[in-house]
Amino acid sequence: MSKIKCLGVLLCYNDADMLEDAILHMLNNNHELLAWDHGSDDGTAAILDKYQDQLVERRNIPRSYDFYNLYQAMSEHLIQGFIRQYDWISWPDQDEILEGPDRSKSYDAWLQDVHDEGYDSIQFNNFNFWFTAADDVHLLSPLERVRHYSLFPDCAPRIRSWRASKTNIRIFNHNPLDGKKLPYHFNLRHYPMRTHAQMIRRLEKDRANLQRNGSNYHYDYMAGEQVNKLIIEPGRLHYDNGQDELNPDLKFNWRDVYGYGPKNN
Repeated sequence: MSKIKCLGVLLCYNDADMLEDAILHMLNNNHELLAWDHGSDDGTAAILDKYQDQLVERRNIPRSYDFYNLYQAMSEHLIQGFIRQYDWISWPDQDEILEGPDRSKSYDAWLQDVHDEGYDSIQFNNFNFWFTAADDVHLLSPLERVRHYSLFPDCAPRIRSWRASKTNIRIFNHNPLDGKKLPYHFNLRHYPMRTHAQMIRRLEKDRANLQRNGSNYHYDYMAGEQVNKLIIEPGRLHYDNGQDELNPDLKFNWRDVYGYGPKNN
């Protein structure tokens, strides 16, 4: 069958330290890229400038635009202008890296198989990666530096990739799409906390006061009296050497960090 044409979607806000890694991962997996920057003030614009020629579209969205309307706006934009130009869409959060169900081949090669087999959407296992005292602080890339992780099995479903023609109005990419869902999960590496300083900025500024109607409650939870729980010893997590398969054994309970509120995290 012919090679599929893939579009990667990035909604950016103050994850500049990881943005280049995210862009390169998508480009290396044969995705064209569309990026909206939601009022970043941390160097995101400079990274997008660097890759401007490789973006099919780039928009600056003012920070005053309601975050809770962004996913609907982007969904409508994709439906109106992009889904007939592409076969497949990958839309990770900006601090996520998408993989196949195992590391025997590249993410885009796995997508080709899923497309050719007639499936329409993919749910991902959420492997949470977290900074630890064992990180080599001289490594600027979070993907190279942050190596300790554990599966977060009971988070909201991460449906990050689908057949372009099935695109619907996305609700933080948790809601299902029409068609045949792949019966097994792909994996993603999620890097919410990459250094202590970045963690504090995220809780005190970048994700502060984001909770609404139960959604995104966990940032407020972590920013309260739970900050002491956010320092995780490396021995409590698995280690990713970048080659072996990710270990799904539940070594760490992320609810100790995120809380037990509504599952929209």
